[in-house]
Amino acid sequence: MLTARLLCARGQDTPEKAVGFLGSNDNCRYDPFLLKDMDKAVERILKAINNKERVCIYGDYDVDGVTATTILYIYLCAKGVPCDYFIPGRLEDGYGLNKGAISALAGKTDLIITVDTGITAVEETEYAKSLGIDMVITDHHSCREILPDACAVVDPHREDCPYPFKQLAGVGVVYKLLSAIEGDSDAIIERFGDIIAIGTIADVMPIVDENRYITAMGIKKLQMTDNKGLRALMELCNIGGADKKVTSVSVGFSIAPRINAAGRIRNAKSAVELLLAEDETIALSLAEELCTINKERQSTEQKIYEEVQKQLESEKSRCVYVLHSDGWHQGVIGVVASRLTERYGVPSILFSFDGDIGKGSGRSIKGFSMLDALKACDDLLEEYGGHELAAGLTIHRDNLEAFVTRINEYAEEKVKSARASSYIEADTEVSVSELTLKHAYEITRLEPFGLQNPVPVLFLRDAAIVDITPLAGGKHIKLRLETGKAGNPITAIYFNMQYNEFAYRAGDRCDLMFSLEVNEYRGISEAKLYIKRIRRSTAAESETNAQLSYYTAAVSKESKEPLPKTAVPTLAQFRSIFRLLKRELGDTKKKLAMNYLQRRLRETEDKDGISLCALYIICDVLVESGLAECRLIDNGTVAEMRLLPFKGKINLDKSPLLMRIKANHELY
Repeated sequence: MLTARLLCARGQDTPEKAVGFLGSNDNCRYDPFLLKDMDKAVERILKAINNKERVCIYGDYDVDGVTATTILYIYLCAKGVPCDYFIPGRLEDGYGLNKGAISALAGKTDLIITVDTGITAVEETEYAKSLGIDMVITDHHSCREILPDACAVVDPHREDCPYPFKQLAGVGVVYKLLSAIEGDSDAIIERFGDIIAIGTIADVMPIVDENRYITAMGIKKLQMTDNKGLRALMELCNIGGADKKVTSVSVGFSIAPRINAAGRIRNAKSAVELLLAEDETIALSLAEELCTINKERQSTEQKIYEEVQKQLESEKSRCVYVLHSDGWHQGVIGVVASRLTERYGVPSILFSFDGDIGKGSGRSIKGFSMLDALKACDDLLEEYGGHELAAGLTIHRDNLEAFVTRINEYAEEKVKSARASSYIEADTEVSVSELTLKHAYEITRLEPFGLQNPVPVLFLRDAAIVDITPLAGGKHIKLRLETGKAGNPITAIYFNMQYNEFAYRAGDRCDLMFSLEVNEYRGISEAKLYIKRIRRSTAAESETNAQLSYYTAAVSKESKEPLPKTAVPTLAQFRSIFRLLKRELGDTKKKLAMNYLQRRLRETEDKDGISLCALYIICDVLVESGLAECRLIDNGTVAEMRLLPFKGKINLDKSPLLMRIKANHELY
């Protein structure tokens, strides 16, 4: 049984463990008063409630901060507290508490409650105290040696905090705070579970233990949410309601980015207003605004990503990519860093400089703590903070070069070890007979998915590619696959694999790693494969290795080994490939997979195709003749090419390389 194998692969290898896991860890609900200082926080907030003191919630501009701000604001307002909230602008105020904002609250506020921020605000807390403002800090980020001298500091990462589960999101800590005030955790999760789940998923918290309970309960509520703002946003995302299932994946990829975009591009206040909206017309208007902002974020992100790709060539040998530019949008560089880290499997830090000061965002891989790496460089940084996998930092331009050297020296062995242990592994091997809608539904029983409980990865051997179709203008591809057994071809989607960089062609036999998911469209459900990795099957790999061996022998000055006739290109093949390259490249430099060129040649010019060895030789001769620039990357599977301008005719029969090949090698 597929589900049983997956449960065992995740350590749920006894009936008791499996039942608990499938029950979404319902027993993992801990006493909120186990959090250090929770009693002090509750006492101070109850005083504010009873005395109708003026309270300001000081949040953060990401989804975690927005959701935490929202639920605390709704709760306190319902208690009759004269309450307001403040979320700093990413560009104008920066991360965390700042004295300017605190000064503006003087005389208007008796108590500041921080959410998802404040754990390092030692000076700011003292400043608030000097203005007669009390502070209650709730946070979930790593602590430093000295804590702020606030009325209460609630953070599960405090060294003296006995709370058994340390991985709550900022909104999770506020959930525990409200549970402690109300004396009823069930009532709070019933009231705010949908919002709490969004913040927990968006902040990439481990979906295990108490977080699994929180997200499971929250997603159930989110399916038919009564929050008007969320309902409007979900309708625009085409999820939720009676027949459009909500999952942690749809939250992470559809809802969270739109809420997050407000704080990245403009101001997170509009995201809070969406979650607070009581009027459906206003809710729809705000949801549409967030969708528009998200499109702007995507456009800005893509522009920066393309600029980053140009810088990367000099960074490929480093353990940590550190890239920078003047004027990159500070709200987007973290997303770009995430894309780099996901694609290349190394930690990434991007800095946007304004004058001599660069504000950066870093993302890491499992097993390599970004925060620990920054601690090793703290004398070179103006400030920093964050998690193991994500951090923000500020640096002076004069220290940038030294920082790049230091962090790479620190990371050299640690990143290698982390990459070795974080390589994607399949949960289990499957047969074609298990790739059904029934089994896809079975897998959903393991939801909610997320960090430490990812979407299961399955492994299928020796599938033949029947057809390759570009999607979204070539940004993604769709494959039709056959396994040599009776049945219809299998359809698989490979997101973020560009059509012209795909290193395989129709007829190739491959091994696949993929997720099996339920895809719902227009009321029809079907099982879909989403590819994570692909490699040649053993037989196909042997053929490729043979072609590489022929090529090595062909270009060798000493080798006299006979070559098959197909290993050496004909004049007609030269002409066909050159015409193909002119169509594909034009006047630009592009990356083209060698198998893509083979595939396109067969489709457009020559149905008999061309061998890989012959294609390599053509590339060498084009470079030798001054007709092209060409650099092989990704172990020779992809060519980065550009055609060069030329005049007159070039006699390829006079190519020194071709003449030597034909003179040195017998062809059989």
